[in-house]
Amino acid sequence: MSGPDMPDTPPPVPDPAGAAGAARGWGLCVSTYNRGQMLADCVRHALASTLPPAEIVIVDASDDWQDSRDRIAAMIAASGLNCPLLYEPARRRSLTVQRNQCVAMAHADILFMIDDDAMLHPGTAEMIMGFYRDDRAGRIAAISCRNMALQTAPETADDIAPEARKQTNRAGNLIQNRHRGVQRGIDFALRHGLMIPADQRFVTYDRPERRWHGEATLPQGMLPTQFITGFALTLRRDVALREPFDEGLVGSCMAEDLDASYRFGRHGLLAIAPDAGIDHVEAAAARNKRQLSTALAILNVGYFVRRNSDRQPRDLLRFGLWYLRMLAAEFPKDIAGRRWDLPQVRGALMAGRRLPALLRIPRAELRDRYPNFQTELMTGTGSGHDLNNTTA
Repeated sequence: MSGPDMPDTPPPVPDPAGAAGAARGWGLCVSTYNRGQMLADCVRHALASTLPPAEIVIVDASDDWQDSRDRIAAMIAASGLNCPLLYEPARRRSLTVQRNQCVAMAHADILFMIDDDAMLHPGTAEMIMGFYRDDRAGRIAAISCRNMALQTAPETADDIAPEARKQTNRAGNLIQNRHRGVQRGIDFALRHGLMIPADQRFVTYDRPERRWHGEATLPQGMLPTQFITGFALTLRRDVALREPFDEGLVGSCMAEDLDASYRFGRHGLLAIAPDAGIDHVEAAAARNKRQLSTALAILNVGYFVRRNSDRQPRDLLRFGLWYLRMLAAEFPKDIAGRRWDLPQVRGALMAGRRLPALLRIPRAELRDRYPNFQTELMTGTGSGHDLNNTTA
């Protein structure tokens, strides 16, 4: 793969004058790797939106990225839409690097930074853009879509057997249409026993004064949230410029979306639009990948706390207690998934064995040394720059 090296994570920029106000248009921003058919399906659904994108921005880490570029360009031409395509090879195979590259390339006010295996429902973009346009004060920093299956399954879904598809909304399905008391009991078990919700899979590190403080009332049709998962992410471009994705991560960059969306909350409200559907079509992880992903998700959270907290003793203690809860939560999840070799438990234990080494890295060297730390865990090699990500 070619592409000039570019600087690491760009420094935050000041709030641009006039950032608040009506959002003028939205751009589809996708980071991809070796999933040409999936990418084409993602773009096809975006083009079919009742409010089509003002631009499509794609950063591709595939070796044959030119072939995918030509295919996407032909799709846009066939649609008859006046939609510019900005398509570049990744400067490094890393989801966070690719996401930042997309932001730098884009021009639209609102970026739909969804995964290449996420398919927008026809009315989702129009609905979400209505919320941004009504928010003339710029109080809302980011809005999440909601994972819902399309009535007509994407073509790509045919390539994934039903039993092999990852069940991404089973927790919500458990709670729906049950007595309120039962709902509360299930929600408590999911939250505190299995650590399912996003706010349980992350350790916060900001002081209260670092967070955004303003009018927190949301319009009808939206609910507040503290984190947004990457496949459903939309946000203001000026916020993405001020809070770039952390480029110290390699591989699938586990938990990068939780860290970034947490930092987006320094600049405004985060919300979810429950009626704005997106279909996340993804295959369940293989056993060895599941073990590694579990380990990296835990270690990356430790890295975020180690790098960003200015209250290290306090927040590292919180992280340690959180790790023990995560370790305990992986066993029932493995059993519920009939994974008798316990890959997630073994992944959590793998992370625990590596945590002392992570904590010994001086904070001043953490950004430079953590890529190799991850690489050694994944491959035993010493370079983190040849690994891919992207949208796992």
